[in-house]
Amino acid sequence: MKNISLRLLFAVSLFGFINCDYKTPVWEYFPNMYDSPARESQEADPFSKNGAAVRIPPKGAIPVGYYPYPYKDVLTQDSLPGPDKGLKNPITKPNLGDIMIGEKRFQTYCSPCHGVRGEGNGTVIGPAPRFSTVPPVLVGSKASSVNFTDGQIFHIITMGRGVMGSYAFQIEPADRWKLIAYLRKLQEHEAKKAN
Repeated sequence: MKNISLRLLFAVSLFGFINCDYKTPVWEYFPNMYDSPARESQEADPFSKNGAAVRIPPKGAIPVGYYPYPYKDVLTQDSLPGPDKGLKNPITKPNLGDIMIGEKRFQTYCSPCHGVRGEGNGTVIGPAPRFSTVPPVLVGSKASSVNFTDGQIFHIITMGRGVMGSYAFQIEPADRWKLIAYLRKLQEHEAKKAN
């Protein structure tokens, strides 16, 4: 009896594989995700004047997630954009959540060069300097960034300066302002310590 059951099971499974042919199309249960009404990027469009599915976006259209930044890269501190040119910090009174997000971004992106406390002694510097230029100190009496406006620091993070490259792709614009709020708290703490 057991032998007959095994043979019957084997025969039924063989019949199941009869229709397994790569030339036979598979039946789609829910084809909605495969056959969308939208045109593919290089597909012809019979309703378009030029026959192309790709259309030129309307004037003034901004892609999703794009942050228009009208300021050009500059070389001197005097020409850095600040509040006088419209680059003003929207976070006037940062809350604890803003400071914590700013700290997280600072520890992730800034501390490897500028150090955990902004003292210019990051891990990439090490005991023997590995760079021809040492990153600037961000806190204390030696810090040049104390004299910068929030907008100028935002611009440096966005466009980069000197050896430091742009962090526009790594840090969202809102988080850049929070990072600056955290940096100001660090500077405030160092100033209190010095007095």
